[in-house]
Amino acid sequence: MEFTTKQIAEHIWAIDQKGVRSFLLTGPDSAVLVDTCFGGDILSACRTITDQPITLITTHSDGDHCGCDQQFPVQYMHSAEFERYNSRGKGECKAKPMQEGDVFTVGEYRLEVIWIPGHTPGSAALLDRQHRFLISGDTVQSGCIFMHGDGRDLPAFRESIVKLNAMRRDGLFDTVYPAHGDAVVPADILEDHLALADEVLSGTAVPAGPAPEWFPDTVKTYRHGRAQMYYACL
Repeated sequence: MEFTTKQIAEHIWAIDQKGVRSFLLTGPDSAVLVDTCFGGDILSACRTITDQPITLITTHSDGDHCGCDQQFPVQYMHSAEFERYNSRGKGECKAKPMQEGDVFTVGEYRLEVIWIPGHTPGSAALLDRQHRFLISGDTVQSGCIFMHGDGRDLPAFRESIVKLNAMRRDGLFDTVYPAHGDAVVPADILEDHLALADEVLSGTAVPAGPAPEWFPDTVKTYRHGRAQMYYACL
């Protein structure tokens, strides 16, 4: 599967592969890659943009986010995600642990780690307070969030959305760079994510349609405004 690259901000590129997206941020002497898509040779795609040393940050361990991890000798992941990563048949995780509040500097950007469990136990986002953006992994997006299966925890997801929405209301970010759906979305989509989580948890959500055929029949698609998720309401 080929990669396509598109610059979306100064020194920030989206690298897309069949419906999933990584982000490359570059500076004069270093670069940061967030996630590695399904697999293949994402390093070559990065090398068309920068020849600087690249640090990999993994938002979570779903297979479409860590397919090329072996290409990068320096990798970080939230420590709460290690067990899940190790259980997914990719071999023992070689990443260094990162925690809430850790900061990665690349050029003009300072990426602060925000722990947002729910989609997976160690899901993490990266916040740049000065430039007011959030790299969100799968947790915030205009695509359909997988909330069914291994490691998903809807109550924890809701709490993470509440946390991020409070940060948004405090003016810490107004733009989100997600791994699926649109490459750039307004941060107020969090209001729709919160409303949808509340409806599903309360049992008042009405399915908007079936999930893809590879899911069990109990899994349905739920929507509220711009937010969507796959979930099994039993």
